[in-house]
Amino acid sequence: MSFKEKDANAQILRNYVDFSTKSNQYFTTHLSSTILEIFDSAECSGDALNKIEVSKGVQLLRRRFKALSNLDIAYVLILATRGFKFRLVTERIFLCEERAIFPNFERFPPLKPKLSDDYEIKSAILNSIIEGLDKDDEELMQEIIRSIPELLERASGVRYTGKFLSINEWLNQKEQEGSWISEEIFRFGNSNMTPWIMGNILILQARGWYLQEIPEKFKGSDFVFIKK
Repeated sequence: MSFKEKDANAQILRNYVDFSTKSNQYFTTHLSSTILEIFDSAECSGDALNKIEVSKGVQLLRRRFKALSNLDIAYVLILATRGFKFRLVTERIFLCEERAIFPNFERFPPLKPKLSDDYEIKSAILNSIIEGLDKDDEELMQEIIRSIPELLERASGVRYTGKFLSINEWLNQKEQEGSWISEEIFRFGNSNMTPWIMGNILILQARGWYLQEIPEKFKGSDFVFIKK
């Protein structure tokens, strides 16, 4: 679904990352003031045979609402990440709360970590988010494990008693450590963080996943990715 304008992809991704720990109500309140028509409890309560995929839904929104901003699109994508679905009813587009996830986030510092210097990579991350929206947490986790197993490994007897970090805080820490690679994202251990895996991790953050500190530094990793 990425747009031809690479700077638009970068802005949408930036907003998705920066706002992904906000509540669903935060997004629905904002969108109700800009594109109120997309929320309709009557149209959403009927048969769901008229559901359409996220990429088509966003395209139709852009066509119908000319003033739709990159911030609006990011908010829509976060709601879609959490289980909201698009429906098309007689040429009208609606965003419906179907099996929605309502994560309970703690207050995190408003950090804005670097994602990449390259606009192509930013577009690739945004695409990976859109392609992963319909995957459940377990499927996303398995893809992450295949790439970076130490991020999700468990061990009996290990105490997960440390502080919690948002992905934003963790990425900011990686940046401060100088783990960035030119024109890529960053290196985790001996592995490069690919746009595909980064997209999966950002989806899980939007659904309420955190990184928790492991004081024992199990297998060389300081944090483990879990759902609180």
